[in-house]
Amino acid sequence: MSNDVRDESGPLRHFRAGRRAVLQSLATGVGVAAFATRASAAHVHEAAASTTPAANTTADSGLLFLDRHSFDTLSILAEQIVPGSRAVQVPEFLDRLLAVESTETQKRFTQALGAFEREAREAHGKPWKALTAEQTTALLTKISGQPDSEATRQAFDAIKAAVAETYYSTEVGRKELGWDGSIAFAPPAVCG
Repeated sequence: MSNDVRDESGPLRHFRAGRRAVLQSLATGVGVAAFATRASAAHVHEAAASTTPAANTTADSGLLFLDRHSFDTLSILAEQIVPGSRAVQVPEFLDRLLAVESTETQKRFTQALGAFEREAREAHGKPWKALTAEQTTALLTKISGQPDSEATRQAFDAIKAAVAETYYSTEVGRKELGWDGSIAFAPPAVCG
C-alpha cells in the first residue's frame, strides 16, 4: 500500500480529515475560523499535555497512547454512551488503535476528549471524571442538543461513533443486535 492511500475505515475514521475535506472547508472560508479554533485548542492541549505526556505512563499501566486521566475520562464517557463498554474493553481497544494512528488523528481524538474536560470545568469546576453521574448526564444532554456546527457537539458525535462502532464490533455487541453466532452479516456498504 502506498503512502498516498489511506484506510478510511475503523472506529477512528471520524477523527481523520481527508485533504479534500480540509481544502473544501478552507476554500469556503468557513473552515478558516474552525481551523484557527482547533489550532488554538491544540496549542492549549499540547501545553497541558507536555506536563504529563502519555509516554510517562508506567509500563504496568498497559496504556499505549492515552495518559491515565484521558483514559479514565474516555472510560466514563464510553460507559455512558454505550453501557457495557468497559466490560468489553472499548477504551483499551481505542487506546491501542490510537497508538498506531497518525499524529493528526491522535491530536483530534485528544482534542475531542479535551472538549468534555472543558465543559466539565466550565460547568462544575472539576474534571469530567470527578463529576457525578447526574452531572455528566446533564452535560451530555446539553452537548448532544447543540447544533451540529458546534465543536463540542462534533467532539461528542466523533467519540460516540468510535465507542459505538467498537462496542458493536465485539461478540457481546453483535449479540445485542441479534447475532446468534450461526450466520455472518454483510457489512452495511454491501446492502446498498
